[in-house]
Amino acid sequence: MIRRVTGTAAGVAMLIGLAACGSGSEQASDTKALTYWMFQDRTPQAGEVVEKIRGDFEKANGVTVKIVKIPKDDYNTKLGSAIASGTVPDAGILDQPLVARYALDGTIKEVPAGTVDEKSLYAGALNTNRVDDKLYGLPVDQTAVALFYNKKLVPTPPKTWDELKQITAKIHADDPKTAGMVVPKGDGYGAWMWPGVLGGAGGSLVDEKNKKILFDQQPGVEALQLWADLLPSSPRSITDSDKAFENGLAGMMISGPWDVANIKDQFPDLQFSTAPLPYKTQPSGNIGGENSVVFAKGKNADIAWKWIQYLTNADNNTKLAQALGGFPTNIAAAERDAASFGPDQAAFLEQLKVAQARPALPQWIQINDEIIAPAIEAALSGKVTSQQALSDAADKTRALLGWTG
Repeated sequence: MIRRVTGTAAGVAMLIGLAACGSGSEQASDTKALTYWMFQDRTPQAGEVVEKIRGDFEKANGVTVKIVKIPKDDYNTKLGSAIASGTVPDAGILDQPLVARYALDGTIKEVPAGTVDEKSLYAGALNTNRVDDKLYGLPVDQTAVALFYNKKLVPTPPKTWDELKQITAKIHADDPKTAGMVVPKGDGYGAWMWPGVLGGAGGSLVDEKNKKILFDQQPGVEALQLWADLLPSSPRSITDSDKAFENGLAGMMISGPWDVANIKDQFPDLQFSTAPLPYKTQPSGNIGGENSVVFAKGKNADIAWKWIQYLTNADNNTKLAQALGGFPTNIAAAERDAASFGPDQAAFLEQLKVAQARPALPQWIQINDEIIAPAIEAALSGKVTSQQALSDAADKTRALLGWTG
């Protein structure tokens, strides 16, 4: 459930004052400069989009925006160094899992009350900024995974787990050299995708407020067992081959929107499409993407919040999200511009409507990669049952977090 954003009266007054300023006012004409860090442009065209948004904001607000672009692989390291040295920018991009860490240690500011209409943004994306019921940033783009299917082998994609099992079994029975599906593995990537399946059984990963682990309860066990049950008709001896789905050796796979263009480019003869993840009791999805935050030691928080509002409004959010390689977080923008993503991307837009934010825990990436991922693999390899794998993972997670529930 989304709760009202809290904030200080001073923050409200600051934003009201800014809203009253036109581009021709004396206050707006002050030589205020904002520094914003973001990932390096994916393409020259993406850079043009960012530049257009920057220029329009400067003209409308009488300010200067200095954008510093850093290669994505180097970004977190450089940001960490800037934080340690006290030379942070005013605002910047932040990977979703880092929000909790920086919110709890005071590195980033809480969003002032009145900054955003929470109903204008997708709940899953917005909640990636929520820590202890407080909001610490706004989502600028988001992504998710969906089901890819070979149209020759799967004329109609499955909507439910039962249909998924039936179709997978039929594909392999019709041709033992073809796998029904590329079942994800127990690695960091597979563990990131798995919550979308868990949510499809009505489950959640943790209860942060009450400090309880939930992923070892029945919905989690059922979600992991689903993947295990698919393996007999989806042998790894087939799916471990290079590009099994793309080469027509598997009927389905779970992946992200980045593979749509890759497949069309590298495997033009493959007739495929995408569909939302099959579910047991309710549609669900995982989530990735980036948020924009304001740093506590920055100098121009007032302008920074207005800039982030500008990036996430209905006018600009689709253009920026596409430039960043993701999907809009602003609902009005997404609904208006859905056709611009193409029919093969429609499933991802549907997934984002039901996406669940990852737990707002500073240790979550470690839990995902070092605890949940090996548990998934242990169950899929048949070393332990799904219940035992998740129970062991839950015990390790409790020990790491110092929780008792």
